[in-house]
Amino acid sequence: MDQTLLLHHPLVLERQQWESFLRMVKVRSIHRPLLGATYQGDTEPMFSEDEVRYLGDSLQKAFQQATLQEHVVFALARPSQAGLDHVTSGVWFAEEGRIHLRVANCRLAVTMPSIRKQIWRDPLFAQAGAFYEFVPGDGQSLTRSSRDGRNPFRSDPDELVIDYQLATGARPDPVSSKPSAQPEPPRSLEEQLSLLKRLREQGMITEEDYRAKKQQLLDRL
Repeated sequence: MDQTLLLHHPLVLERQQWESFLRMVKVRSIHRPLLGATYQGDTEPMFSEDEVRYLGDSLQKAFQQATLQEHVVFALARPSQAGLDHVTSGVWFAEEGRIHLRVANCRLAVTMPSIRKQIWRDPLFAQAGAFYEFVPGDGQSLTRSSRDGRNPFRSDPDELVIDYQLATGARPDPVSSKPSAQPEPPRSLEEQLSLLKRLREQGMITEEDYRAKKQQLLDRL
């Protein structure tokens, strides 16, 4: 994260306020069939009620202790009927009167224990492809995050920005709004496979990594 940002930490909010913010976060799925046009699913809450209660308590405690140089990362695993864990991970931070949520993985079906361990060590470790997108509501907006160590298989993730002063009933000074960055079109499966092959040929990834990531891409069909 850019350490030049003026982070408003520590941030003291009640658990119920965090739970309210979490329930406000909405997403919709993105489907990219090999044949046919891309289409979107229905809008739905990002977090289940169990996740809301867990994160509400955790975020309240973490933000009360966070310094100006720290941000709060998280990782959640939701069991599925297929027996796979769907992992959601990312980071929260407060800046200039607003709460930012950046999601690296949203309901990622994890088939390899090593990938799950990597995400738990680094919740900002993003796997290939984005299969959900934010649906901003009242008091929310989207901005494009910038980060070091870009993943060549996906564009920089969007950030959901929540004006917590408005949400908690405060009356902040007017702030000139900036237009949200236009999202870049996602890479097609063919482009991702071609890039993956090129990285292997250039010696930037091992044969084992090539096969594992290729299988992950194919598993999403």
